[in-house]
Parts: sequence; structure tokens; C-alpha cells
Amino acid sequence: MKGGTTALFHYLNGSQPAIHYPNGSKSHVDFRPRYHPGIIGAHATKEVNFFNKRPSKIANATLQQQYFASFPGVDALVDQPLAGRCSYPAQLGLSSSSRPALVRMEATAMYLAHPTAAANVQRLLPQVRLLALLREPVSRALSSVNMLFQNQHAHLEQASPAYQQAWQVYVITELRRQLQVLRGCYAKVAPGLPVHRQVDDCVFAPNQTLTGVLHVHVGLYAVHLERWLSHFAPQQLLIWSSHAFDEAPAQHMDQLVHWLGLDPALTWHNSTTFTRMHKRSYPAGSLPAALLQELVAFFQPHNERVFALLQRHGYGSLVQQLRRAWPLELAETISKLQQKPAEHGRQTQVQP
Repeated sequence: MKGGTTALFHYLNGSQPAIHYPNGSKSHVDFRPRYHPGIIGAHATKEVNFFNKRPSKIANATLQQQYFASFPGVDALVDQPLAGRCSYPAQLGLSSSSRPALVRMEATAMYLAHPTAAANVQRLLPQVRLLALLREPVSRALSSVNMLFQNQHAHLEQASPAYQQAWQVYVITELRRQLQVLRGCYAKVAPGLPVHRQVDDCVFAPNQTLTGVLHVHVGLYAVHLERWLSHFAPQQLLIWSSHAFDEAPAQHMDQLVHWLGLDPALTWHNSTTFTRMHKRSYPAGSLPAALLQELVAFFQPHNERVFALLQRHGYGSLVQQLRRAWPLELAETISKLQQKPAEHGRQTQVQP
């Protein structure tokens, strides 16, 4: 969530002709082929939200059929996706000489932080390949709360004093409340038991939802990766720095094609630019320095925990990359908070 999954999904899945919405916006401007014909995404949305359900629902055969029917080329009534047998109809856009789409993907951002998603995926798809994007946690939290506020206050002019005041009150109140809840959860952590289970029980068990701490909790990557790596081998989990992906998308996309064992010769090399998505602005000077320092201080020990976890599991080069990238991301976020919205709200093109 707010780490680059939307961009990744659309880079891989291409873009369909523009869909026009009632409010005048449209989904995509240009048609673009899939990055590799061996990878295709879910039909209607990148976020299918299947595995972040109760385990009893994941085991339901009817719901499983509905899940697999979310992907092109799967006839839920006759195919056997779990056995590797699926149809490849014409809507995949593959010519008779093309290889069939071998990899079907979705990008539900909440799977990373959800306490039962990893176990649910492991039960149904034990051989799955997984990809996680890690954004600098303070930047991710601010981006997350900012997106929610903007969605809820679309009727306000962003340059207006009313918007800036409302933004400041909401963001400061919400982030400090979430910090308080999570500090309380970590104060209860006892030695001898996995940290992720204790934290999950604290933030999720009372009402079976993460919405109350979502903006801050998602950035506690050590908790979430500890959970996923307890169910999957590191060879099944590819992890990227969001900043590195943003700086060199083509390089990362080619790495993914290779990691999935697909033929790199079939890659769509005419995709020479990658459009950054969901560029949002912040009200200038609206975040007190004290709150920013509070967020940095809160995440610092958790960042060290995730670095140690990744090092133990063989992601040493990623740790070095994150140690370089995250201070840069944080500096960029601080700079955006000090700019006027027009200075950083434009859509830009990133060269591969």
C-alpha cells in the first residue's frame, strides 16, 4: 500500500483503452501491451482481496472458483488451476505463435500486513512466487494518510486554508493515535514468542481489522516479513526497494522476468518510458517538525529489525540498498512537505 504496487501491476499488465468515469477522469490514456506475454493480471482490478479473509472462506470451493475466475484464461467451471490446467482463450491477446500466459498475478497491497494472508496463501498456493516492495516507512505512512484524506475531502480546494487546516488536524491526530496504539502493543511483547504473532493479536484480534492502525502498521516490515518468511522460503519471495524500482523500473522488470523463468526475448522492449502513478501533493508547511521527528524515532528500531531479518535470510544486498535509499526517500518527502502543491503534483515520465 503506497509502495509502488499500482505502477508495477500496470507496467506488467499493460493498459487497456481509456475507461471514462462519471467524474470526468479516465483510467489510462494510451494502450500499452503487457511487458511480457507470459505474465497477465486479474481482470477488473489489481487488488482481488481474496487471501485477506478468514481461513474458512479461503477453504470454500465456491469462493476459490470465484477467485480463479478473476484471471483471464481461467474457466472456473472446467479448469483446474491448482493442478496447473487452465484455458487460454483469445481474450489473452496472444497469437497462435505466442507462448500462453504462464503467470497470473494480482497485487493486493494489504496482503503484506494482514495477519492471516501468508498462511492462507501457503495453504492454497504453496508454490506461489511473491514480490514485496518496501518504501521508506515514514514516507509511506504520510503518503497513506494523505491519500485517504484527499479521497475523503475531494470537495475541498487543496490550496484553500480550510483544506490545509483540516489536513493538519486529521493527519496529526490520526498518526499520533496510531503511534500510541502500536507503542502499547510493543510494550506487551514478551520474550520467547514470535513478535509478529503478539503484535498481530494486539492490533487485529479485537475487531478483526487493521484499519485502526493501517497507516503506521504497514511500515513495520520486520513484523510482516517475519510472518511471510515463516511460511515461504526466501527463494519464493523477491523483495525490492520502492525507491530503486522507481529509479530503474526496466531493470527491475527484467529481473522479475528472469526470476519467473520466462523467456526474456519476448519482453516488450518498446516500452521506453514508465509513467509514475498517483502523484499527490501535501499542503505546504503543514506537518510539525516534532511529529516528523516522532515518526522517524518510532520507525528507527523497527527498520534495524527488518535489516537484521533480511540479512539472516540472505537479502544482504537489499539491506545495503535500503540503507542508501531510505534516507533519500525521507529527504524527498520532507522536501515535498515544504513545497507548494503545484511544484510536485505533476505527472512525470521516468526513463528506464
